[in-house]
Amino acid sequence: MNMSKTINNLADKIEEIISKKFKSSYMSNSKWDKLLKKLTDIFEEVHVNLKLIYDEKVEQTYIDIPDIKPFFIEPILYKEVEWIEFPSMYEDYISRDNLKAGKRIYSQDIKKILKVINLIGKFKLDSKEDCIKIYAYK
Repeated sequence: MNMSKTINNLADKIEEIISKKFKSSYMSNSKWDKLLKKLTDIFEEVHVNLKLIYDEKVEQTYIDIPDIKPFFIEPILYKEVEWIEFPSMYEDYISRDNLKAGKRIYSQDIKKILKVINLIGKFKLDSKEDCIKIYAYK
């Protein structure tokens, strides 16, 4: 099977999942790109929890630079992200260069993050005292 056929099959499967699971779409590649670029311009990094459209597992990661379009975080496409969440507190490694050093609890200012999000545009989001969740689909 050639590479372009594989990519087209993957894109078709993603579209099929989206059309079956969700009634509304709130994000585009351009909107994701603006969001990630602005956040990483202002903050050294932001910690996020994210859920993909085809998985029940919530992943944790950080974003310090936006990836190349159309990737949220390679190999994840923007279209694959159901929602992202910015927690006020999260656990991460003390040193990413020395994982044996263990983990600790960190905090991030979600009030400042929300101000930046609101400057960018309108998003389908839930804002609570301990997190902000932006929806791509519902």
